[in-house]
Amino acid sequence: MERLKDSAKNFRLIGASLIYAYGIGPLVAYLVAKHLLLPFPELYAALILVGTIPCSNMIIGWSGIAGASVEDALIVAVVGLLTIPFLSPLLTGLYLGSPLQVNLAKLFLALLGYILMPMALGYYTRRTIIRRKGMPYFKSLGQILPGFSALGIVLIVFLASLKSSKIVLREPVILGFIAVSLLLFYLIQTILALIGLKILRFGYETGFIFLLAAIARSQAISLAVAATFFGALTTLAISFKPVLQVAYILMLIYPMGDWLRRFMKH
Repeated sequence: MERLKDSAKNFRLIGASLIYAYGIGPLVAYLVAKHLLLPFPELYAALILVGTIPCSNMIIGWSGIAGASVEDALIVAVVGLLTIPFLSPLLTGLYLGSPLQVNLAKLFLALLGYILMPMALGYYTRRTIIRRKGMPYFKSLGQILPGFSALGIVLIVFLASLKSSKIVLREPVILGFIAVSLLLFYLIQTILALIGLKILRFGYETGFIFLLAAIARSQAISLAVAATFFGALTTLAISFKPVLQVAYILMLIYPMGDWLRRFMKH
């Protein structure tokens, strides 16, 4: 608990992570989309969503796997999650532009619902199950419930692929544009984050969290926004993102892990 309190006072890490997540990330996504995806408005919208909706809870898991500070990751993830409903709609509206503009008030309310409702229901469900069945039973559900969440995402991906299958079959180059634009976004963000963490002199335990905050982007929230406000191609592109993102972060943790530790050593 003391370590968590200290992490909450690490304003340098929290502030720098927010600047990269909400300041630099959306701008990089906009520039990549502008140069590569203008002929495909729905793919353009997808990359803007990638840039404007940063990752939250997965930062904790990846930090644990990488051997970074889980306490610092938890604080950065919570702050990032709570700021999404307020900053992401504004940035999405700014970078989307006409004719892809969405109703910002509706987007704000939708993001509040996507974030606060699961939190509230999860808290109530947890307390109810523990009160009625006990902690051992609640922990046993942890082996089952994630599968239902994964199944829901798989179903959304399947439906998005089904709806856009004719377009993709007619223009298979679309998949190439999705892959190249996402990869460019990750590479540019990584380079900028490495420069930033060197200037800020972050050690590995906090530097890797900063790196994750810069490159990792939300899956569930951006997928929900894409499915609610945009077309099938936008949803398909967002669905394709975890394939690259997971592989890219694993590359940073394992093949590049030793190099990153040396790079962040002061």
